[in-house]
Amino acid sequence: MKDINTDICIIGGGAAGLSLASGAIQMGANVVLFEKGKMGGDCLNYGCIPSKTLLANAKTAFLKKKLCMQNMPKSKISHLDFKDVKKNISEVMDRISPHDSKERFEKLGVKVINEQAKFTGRRQISSHLSQVNYKYAVIATGTKPFIPKIPGLSKLPYFTNETIFSLSDLPSHLIIIGGGAIGIELAQAFIRLGSQVSIIECKSVLENYDPEFSDLIKEKLLSEGIRFYEETLINKLESKNNKIFVQTKKDKTITGSHLLVSAGRITNTKELDLEKAGIKTKNTLINTNQFLQTENKYVYAIGDVVTTNRHTNVASAHASVVLKNILFKFPSKINTKIIPSTIYIEPELSQIGYTKKAAEKEFGSKNIICVKHNFMTNDRNITDGNLDGLIHLVAKKNGALLGATIFGPNAGELIQVCTFAITQKLKLKALATLNFPYPSYGEAIKYAASSFYTQKIFSDKMRWLVNLRFKLFP
Repeated sequence: MKDINTDICIIGGGAAGLSLASGAIQMGANVVLFEKGKMGGDCLNYGCIPSKTLLANAKTAFLKKKLCMQNMPKSKISHLDFKDVKKNISEVMDRISPHDSKERFEKLGVKVINEQAKFTGRRQISSHLSQVNYKYAVIATGTKPFIPKIPGLSKLPYFTNETIFSLSDLPSHLIIIGGGAIGIELAQAFIRLGSQVSIIECKSVLENYDPEFSDLIKEKLLSEGIRFYEETLINKLESKNNKIFVQTKKDKTITGSHLLVSAGRITNTKELDLEKAGIKTKNTLINTNQFLQTENKYVYAIGDVVTTNRHTNVASAHASVVLKNILFKFPSKINTKIIPSTIYIEPELSQIGYTKKAAEKEFGSKNIICVKHNFMTNDRNITDGNLDGLIHLVAKKNGALLGATIFGPNAGELIQVCTFAITQKLKLKALATLNFPYPSYGEAIKYAASSFYTQKIFSDKMRWLVNLRFKLFP
């Protein structure tokens, strides 16, 4: 067994681990990285990149169908073939993968070991062929799909977000178990590509969002043909004659051709032997303090293994925090309230800080205000032929911005304006006085913020003051 001494040993080559490795090695630290699977982790290989490429192809297919409905000659409209969609996904992944590759990180100076790693002591990590003695270690092993214990599931073929892109043919009817972000995104993609889609959810679809937004999304997806079965528990699953039969506890049978299990994620920590390093878990997450440090002061944990807020930008933010804490002993901590998240359906749903529901729970409904604006009155939205869209800006009574939720075209880009405002601790006034190009979607943010001041500006008192001004200074 090869004995290695290093400054930082990272387990996991996904978004969190690679961000940390890249920063640490370029700042002069000695870095060893263990990754037993594919470099790039879930985001590159099974999540963000392939799913967003699939959604982009699905949008193209959807727009072509709209052209057909607008009496464009069908002979002039080429239809997407699923094999071409798969090819495009592979091409996109191939373009991005070199950035996360073993070759790139080894050129940077990182020692990359493609083996399963586990703790063999408080300051030691070992694999089959290597033993690493570290000054600091960082766990960034991410998550994997959670497979619920449903009678019959283990006996039939099913897909997860890690295997769905291996499909060779388009499903005729895709049944999705789970109405979270992943399930919703893939549902819209496949319905637009030509599949029938049914979503079975034991609770409510997108239940962590304010009902106004989850209802708008369901309405949109229903209009595209997706069927929802909410508050529905599954009794058993069967497969006969190349068909999937889902029997619910409401005595309803849903029949499809393919099954996607999207019922949440579970941490990849089982094989790490955490107890040998004195590391504890809580509700399957690795237990850390506000500095992302475990009970073992020489070991940190970042990314999906420490939070249910599982987004690539959160993982990158974790890496930045730990980089400061290890290299400079700078007491840096994570603030998830300034990290936005987006669900990449069309239109997109993006959120930063507090939702209306969360703010009311935290501060009391009497102490917060929520100003709204509907995209139906946005001129750019109208020129582009869109109908859907809503903005919530949540603030304290004095106008201090606490959060924003945007459901509309390019919401993942628009939310950055609100992210900056919250990060800089600005008030609604700052957004209300911004000048956006005309026509643009950004104007919706300005009008939402301006509505906070409407009652004061157009009040009886203001009218009295204006009349007085002209009387005194004609």
